[in-house]
Amino acid sequence: MDAKTLLRDCLDKYVFLFSDCVPVEGHTASAIYDLTRRLISTFPSAYYPFFELFRARRLREIVGELSAEERADFVDFLEFLLEHEYVGVVDDPAAFPAISRSWDAPCTIHNAIVDVRGQHHDYRKIVADLDALGCQHLQVRAYSRLFGLPELAELARLCQGSSIQTLEAILAYDPSLGDDDYMAVVSAHRIIASLVVHSADDERRIAVDYGARGAAAKLLTREIELTVKSIESHLDCGHIARRQLLPPTTPTFTELLHFNGCLNRKVSIDEGGHVRNCPTMKGSFGDHRTVALADVVAREDFRRVWRARNDEIKVCRDCPYRYACTGCRALLADPDAEDSKPLKCGYDPYTDSWTDWRDRPNATATMARYQARVHLPIVRS
Repeated sequence: MDAKTLLRDCLDKYVFLFSDCVPVEGHTASAIYDLTRRLISTFPSAYYPFFELFRARRLREIVGELSAEERADFVDFLEFLLEHEYVGVVDDPAAFPAISRSWDAPCTIHNAIVDVRGQHHDYRKIVADLDALGCQHLQVRAYSRLFGLPELAELARLCQGSSIQTLEAILAYDPSLGDDDYMAVVSAHRIIASLVVHSADDERRIAVDYGARGAAAKLLTREIELTVKSIESHLDCGHIARRQLLPPTTPTFTELLHFNGCLNRKVSIDEGGHVRNCPTMKGSFGDHRTVALADVVAREDFRRVWRARNDEIKVCRDCPYRYACTGCRALLADPDAEDSKPLKCGYDPYTDSWTDWRDRPNATATMARYQARVHLPIVRS
């Protein structure tokens, strides 16, 4: 059905936005999150008020209040909604309840990060502590060759039988290893969901298909990414670009309504062995060797940052992508303002445009402040 047919034959019905298609208002552009197809479509925010009218008034009433110019724009908007299959027509929208906006997860900690540079950690204790908390995802980031393939294989063995479902690794390139060495470790440990090797001699990807063929290979194949980019420290994290937005699903959308997309139910061990919300954030909660992670995450001052919602952050609250964005709270555009937008975000909701975050005024100087802080002694708070 097209818009003209709808306006001809369905004036006494309601336009119904399907429950899994959620409108999100932004300053200049607004969005519809298609939670089933995991897609986001944007449109001018001037059309956003129509969504309230759709549930309250029949189509005849809405059209009757529009001028000729407004009606032409309305037809264009209806075409957009129908083309993307976001709406239908119904006799009574009250018969179609909205999706619940509540969120929870069957774990105390959902994911964890461990950074490694000049010293090893007590990986056995870390995995045991994370298992007790129901942690499902673990990422290890190595900035030196101290933690390499043998250590990754041992960590994968430690994770077997625990609550941890996926292990991601970022390793420093070792010129003594060949592609077959990386493939062998990933093939032997299917818990390894992602492997990125930084500071490599060239850019390439290695496919690990586990021997599968045909359609099954597309589902099972994992790619090992080798990149010439150097990942030098935790300050290389926190980028927010269009390609890094989270595909919208009901769990991710509802979580980001209530919590921060990066920090919620996360615990981290920095390269010095200190427990933090994030390796880049100030404030140590003790050395992981001497404190139980369960005791740390039970503290209200540890959990407080989980609730740093994008709806409460300056600029972010005007962004149509705010429920698909991890929302870094460690590197801020204004380090002195707790409610500042992320430093490395390239989107401007007031112009609806994406640019390189480094082109923003003062961004380079702000990053230099964070880089200087890295070299200061760690002070417990």
